[in-house]
Amino acid sequence: MFRQTLQKILPVVVCAGLVLPASLQAQSSESILQSRFPELANYLNVAEVLQAAVFDEVALTNQSPEAEIGKGLLIDAIVDLQEAQYSHYHTSANHLAMLGPHRLFESRATPGLQAMVRTEYSQEEVQRLLEANGSIPPKAIAVLTRGREFADTLLEIYLDNSIYDKHTAVDEALTEYLSNDELSVAASPKSGDLLSEHPYAYAFRVGFPQLSGMTWASQWMQLAMLEITMTAASDAALEAGMQTVADIYIDKIARAHGSMISLPTDIPTMPAIAPNLYSFHPGAAYVLDNISALKVVIGDVLAHPSVPDRGAAIEESLEKFTDKEGYMDNEMSYLQFVLRGGIFNQGGPALGGMEQSERNRSRVATEQGHVSNYPMQ
Repeated sequence: MFRQTLQKILPVVVCAGLVLPASLQAQSSESILQSRFPELANYLNVAEVLQAAVFDEVALTNQSPEAEIGKGLLIDAIVDLQEAQYSHYHTSANHLAMLGPHRLFESRATPGLQAMVRTEYSQEEVQRLLEANGSIPPKAIAVLTRGREFADTLLEIYLDNSIYDKHTAVDEALTEYLSNDELSVAASPKSGDLLSEHPYAYAFRVGFPQLSGMTWASQWMQLAMLEITMTAASDAALEAGMQTVADIYIDKIARAHGSMISLPTDIPTMPAIAPNLYSFHPGAAYVLDNISALKVVIGDVLAHPSVPDRGAAIEESLEKFTDKEGYMDNEMSYLQFVLRGGIFNQGGPALGGMEQSERNRSRVATEQGHVSNYPMQ
């Protein structure tokens, strides 16, 4: 299992049939991010390993006979959410609700995951660990890896002072990303129903609030780094901004006193965390938000106790997210969907500064539902 491989960092792991983007396999030279901001470059590597480890922990929990009580509590909570008119993945959440039905399993796993953040991983080690993860299909690993590489490319474009026409460079990177239709998600907003209305929705967030929060903290960091590299007016501003991102990330995911209350309780999205990048490069922003939503759906499939064939369910979700024509939404309903929970719950602005939610009253309090009027196409 992945957990054992993570502990030993085996020198060679072969996953038959796995197709990874060629650019990852060929990557050997040091990136600008690695040379200028090695700490953050490693945090991004750790984020990939952390995501895979969380998927593995969720899958192992469902296989444990000790989890039967937690499974029952999770099913009850999901039924309540699905029956509530205001249920929605992007909704006002409570940081005190960090104790899920599988809290014992989370409490066992969390210290190791926090320690992982302080560990250094090379690109080669990251690739081997991802290949060793047997919790999700190889195609899912390839799609997520290609998405990560696209985000890395965007960072490099904005860090590279020799690239003067950033817009054209991003457009070219997006075209290259989409050139592999099978392993790329859509560069347009996907319907929120893919996230909130699929058969196993809410299982990841409700069943594993701390583990999902840790993955969302890493996603917050990625978006915040993109926003800072794009908007920094000088090298000094860039240095200060990236250090702030690193400090906030560590405070969120591995506070010295061990508190987990700073973790995001909602999925970080471009309009909330990186609004400038969203405004200038909406296609690229949609890709990264669709990748984030896909990760949550995969987590839902792994976390739900009653999935007859998890591999097939994940493959079905992959087909919908990589479909470039179906299951789409318009920009306005997309913005309404991703901003419903507020910026604070998604981790706060790229440079921080929010100590409490900007939402004075929740949707529950105002009795405003979150039922979409836009059916999937």
